[in-house]
Amino acid sequence: MALRTRIAVTFLLLLGAVLAAALTAVSIANRSNAEREARRQLEVGALVFTRLLDSNQRLLTQAARAVADDYGFREAVAARDTATLASALENSGARIGAALVVLTSLDGEVLAASGSHLSPGARFPGAIRHTHASEQAPQMMVEDGRIYQVVTVAVRSPLPVARISMGFALDESAARELSSLTGLGGPLSVRATSGWQPLVSTRPNGESASTDVAVRRLTLSDIGHDEVVATLSRSLADARAPFARLTNTLILIGSLSMVGFAWAAFWIARNITQPLQDLTRSVDRIRAGDYEVALAMHRPDELGVLADGLEHMQRAVQLRDRSIRRLAYEDTLTGLMNRTAFGGALESALERTGRTGRHERPERTGRDERHERPEPPHERPLAVARINLDRFRRINEHLGYAVGDEVLRTIAERLKGLAAAPLAAARLAGDQFAVLAELEVAADLAPWGAALLDALAAPASVDSQPIDLSMTVGLALAAKDTGADALLQRADLAVERARRAKRPLAIYEDGLAPAARDQLSLLGELRHALEHGELQLYFQPKLELATGRVCGAEVLLRWQHPTRGLLAPAAFIPFAEQTGFLRRMTRWTLERAIGQAAQWYRAGRPLALAVNIGADDLTDERLDSRIAQLLTVHQLPPALLTLELTESGFIDDAERALRMLDALRTLGVKLSIDDFGTGYSSLSLLARMPVQEVKIDRSFVQALESDPEFLAVVRSAIDMGHNLGLAVVAEGIETASSAERLRALHCDVGQGYLYAQPLPLAELDQWLLGRERVPVIAVPVSFRVEDLGDTVSLATY
Repeated sequence: MALRTRIAVTFLLLLGAVLAAALTAVSIANRSNAEREARRQLEVGALVFTRLLDSNQRLLTQAARAVADDYGFREAVAARDTATLASALENSGARIGAALVVLTSLDGEVLAASGSHLSPGARFPGAIRHTHASEQAPQMMVEDGRIYQVVTVAVRSPLPVARISMGFALDESAARELSSLTGLGGPLSVRATSGWQPLVSTRPNGESASTDVAVRRLTLSDIGHDEVVATLSRSLADARAPFARLTNTLILIGSLSMVGFAWAAFWIARNITQPLQDLTRSVDRIRAGDYEVALAMHRPDELGVLADGLEHMQRAVQLRDRSIRRLAYEDTLTGLMNRTAFGGALESALERTGRTGRHERPERTGRDERHERPEPPHERPLAVARINLDRFRRINEHLGYAVGDEVLRTIAERLKGLAAAPLAAARLAGDQFAVLAELEVAADLAPWGAALLDALAAPASVDSQPIDLSMTVGLALAAKDTGADALLQRADLAVERARRAKRPLAIYEDGLAPAARDQLSLLGELRHALEHGELQLYFQPKLELATGRVCGAEVLLRWQHPTRGLLAPAAFIPFAEQTGFLRRMTRWTLERAIGQAAQWYRAGRPLALAVNIGADDLTDERLDSRIAQLLTVHQLPPALLTLELTESGFIDDAERALRMLDALRTLGVKLSIDDFGTGYSSLSLLARMPVQEVKIDRSFVQALESDPEFLAVVRSAIDMGHNLGLAVVAEGIETASSAERLRALHCDVGQGYLYAQPLPLAELDQWLLGRERVPVIAVPVSFRVEDLGDTVSLATY
């Protein structure tokens, strides 16, 4: 047998033995895991079912107690007003979806009923009529072949005079709901004279009918004759199916691995002598005049010596040509491409991938083989990174130009040595670099930029002296019909965006196009408006939904433009955000709002005001100091000021935003999350935020009328806010029905056009006349603000 065959067979036998042992162990483990998972699902399903019954019990108890405590209802019971009692029972049952509501006397005689065939005067069947059943205790009752979960509450006046029994039907719909929650099936059974009789049964979608099942029995009621048992089941065959598919997949992978390994083994064995063949072919190409062929062969034997000699001969010829090309296309300091070569490489890449409108092939730039890369697949996206070295001028001024040159060479070496080598890397000018690369998918752009920062951010060592480096990187993706100049310009715009945001990395977006002439004019007009009183404060009242009392107002900006009229915030706030002018507008708004709130407070008519702050404001390290100073100057209690921020305001730098929010909360001002539900904040981050209030976005509130599904969304948002100990505000209330629904959901505060649209100061004072306000207990607080970084020391009087 040939050596090539013996090597390949040995490798295949070893691999086959390892794969067989691994597959056997995995198969045994999968079967055990499937049975254990089925039993775990039964335990979880039992717990979910029990808690569902507990939740039904609490809901039934609350609803029954609400009816029993109603004065008018007790009067109707005393008067035996059957029509009124039946209507009240029907309404209360419909409010929570109860299937059965029955009013009985203390001895079990039916006085009124809803959802039952029983008529007044009949005896109420089941365990409910037993006087030994504790009040509000959950019970199961079987009537007309249906199972009901029932709670009984006494009607007192003041002693018990009657009982209200209210229940949910455990029918096919409830069984399907349980099945969808737990993925389990099984009947609800009742003991009859002839034995157990299943009344309700379901099986999860897709579960096969099988006798190989795991079963868990839950006794729901054993009072009297109505013994009810729920049987939860999980098909073991279905539980094993995913593991069986996994085993089959592993077998397939093992088989393919054996085939691939066999091919690789024979290929390796066949190519043991390949170096000699390659060297022979290379010599033939050099003899024919092709000096670009690679001859590197690191071997300690005679073949390595021969290859090394031929390579030296080849380099001597190439050096003369390279020295000429290097001056035209290479940066002599760093060895990277210069701007001309990089532009040519970028044009070639764009043409190769079909992203430019040009049809002619650009001329060869003459770059050496260090800058050449294989042509990538056409569908892979092209990315350009523009890299600026921060504070390079200071390095030259304080450490000398020699050190600055060494720093530039260090960065160049790092660009050349990237693990994922780019298509091209260049030094454009001074401290500016550029990198061109192909990504697997467009979503890899940000991770690629972060990897660039990590590779370049380590300190540079010059003469054993570490020099800290920081970079600003702008990223841009090539789009269809994008030229090289346009793509570089987009990367430049991304760098400028990163600098304005004081971030190391930014990605080009369509909104980063250079400002048009009218936008630049708008910026000048906005500055003029701020300095000449054209901006005005409007106020939209906020009311307690439960009492209708006024509890505050939100401060909104309006611009009385001399030629365009009254402008809403949407006409100028987005532009202010893009140009970095929003922070100055926020300071102006805070100063006027706090001053106005202080005037009301000194006049004995305190009104809490809410002011919006943006993401850029949270990056202001002196925001807490400025607010503390304004509160002290105007002697306004901090409790009368609320700061509203959107969820997106703390996504980019959550830790930094949380530190600022903690500092603001220390001042005593209230914090509110605006547009709650439209951002992307995680629940863990929300729980850490020192806020006291969340505002449900107007889009959810206004959808209550047109889309009933939004009712569940709003209810969840209110419950989540209350569970976190937060007050809940609903904005955008425009109809009385929306207000009533929010009041029923226990929303705390509302604002919207139903109550008042945003009003100027004079109209707000008129609107407030005669309206009851929520009492405010607030004490003025003075702050001593010391510029100690992020530290603010407080002195309260």
